[in-house]
Amino acid sequence: MAEPRDLRPAADAIASIVEGVPTDSLTHPTPSTEYLVGDLLEHIDGLSTGLQAAARKQPVPESELRDGDADLLRPDWRERIPVQLADLARAWAPPSAWQGETVEGGVPLLASAAGMFVLDELVVHGWELARATGQPFDAPEDDVLALIDFLSSLPPMPEGERLFAPREPVPETAPAMDRLLGLTGRDPSWLGAARER
Repeated sequence: MAEPRDLRPAADAIASIVEGVPTDSLTHPTPSTEYLVGDLLEHIDGLSTGLQAAARKQPVPESELRDGDADLLRPDWRERIPVQLADLARAWAPPSAWQGETVEGGVPLLASAAGMFVLDELVVHGWELARATGQPFDAPEDDVLALIDFLSSLPPMPEGERLFAPREPVPETAPAMDRLLGLTGRDPSWLGAARER
């Protein structure tokens, strides 16, 4: 069982990236092949509100179950998403949010595990959005290490039920963030916007 964690540093980090996204980058690729920048922003928009419900042991509103579609991204995203991310961190701040069971993504699970999956969303999508838009991203080291421990402890899942893409091979000696990205099926060497600068 994961210990309660303060999600504010990770939420603040991705909020800063959202605020710095250039408007003309919404059609740029991201490290997730199924997402362009606008799609990823719309996904973050949905999770930043929907995952608050998991902290409160409430069903996620149907309107917040979004896979990421730039066509559905509302024009006030730059101002609204950072506020929602702060609200998300506040929702997971009470120790009670991490206790008992909840439902996340339609799946019943321990609330402590749900909280760690929320942290994973914040850190990994923060890195993806930063890399896709040429911004620096520094995830809190203790969050990254906690996520490595958590994800490494999960039992193997059948191929059709995997939470992430197949793991990317990353050396044990690589930086912690690279090892986390490999665990979640991302290529830490993906350059995107940085390649063009």
